[in-house]
Amino acid sequence: MKSINLIISFVCFSSVVFAQQENTQYIHKHLMRADASIVAGYLFKEGMNNVHINGSAEYYLDNKVSIRGSASYLLGCSGLTKDSIGLKDFHSIYLGGAYHFPTKGHFDPYVILQPGLSYTSSYKSGPPALMDGQEQIRKYYPGVLTPLATAGVGFNYYFQRFAHLFLETRYVYAQHLSQAPSPISLQELRVTFGLGFNLFIIKDKKRIPTA
Repeated sequence: MKSINLIISFVCFSSVVFAQQENTQYIHKHLMRADASIVAGYLFKEGMNNVHINGSAEYYLDNKVSIRGSASYLLGCSGLTKDSIGLKDFHSIYLGGAYHFPTKGHFDPYVILQPGLSYTSSYKSGPPALMDGQEQIRKYYPGVLTPLATAGVGFNYYFQRFAHLFLETRYVYAQHLSQAPSPISLQELRVTFGLGFNLFIIKDKKRIPTA
């Protein structure tokens, strides 16, 4: 955990230093960015750790406001609730907007809010089955659709025209309500960083000077 914190701190510090060296604003209207990354998540009310894969596409309406659509897929979850309930599925889609704080360089800090919908399912873990190689007995419950909301902060650093670095931390609020004996709180803290790609899908028209 200390190593991860040091890496994140170094990335943040380096990006701020590089951004201060730039003298032009890179992002502007019609920029579209996309990324795919592995996300570390922690269900802090249940004490469970998750790993997701996440993909996003974002379109800048101008240099301050953008629209982003995202989708995440749960790769794995470790841990059980105090009632021995485990999380099997937690796949989500989100759509929302972000506000970007203008800077003088390529550094792009933002806040984001995305409501969404997820598919979640759980299971009850029982004692080992003596006749089945000491494997845990699991009772699976049907999956359900769960509304959720997410809010986060992060930054992009556009170090060249077609690629950028990003770091984001977000909070997910949801409640898994199913036939399980007790519901699972899906309040989760997610952290992700990586490499993204950007494209200007509409070129700005050059102004022709008038006499």
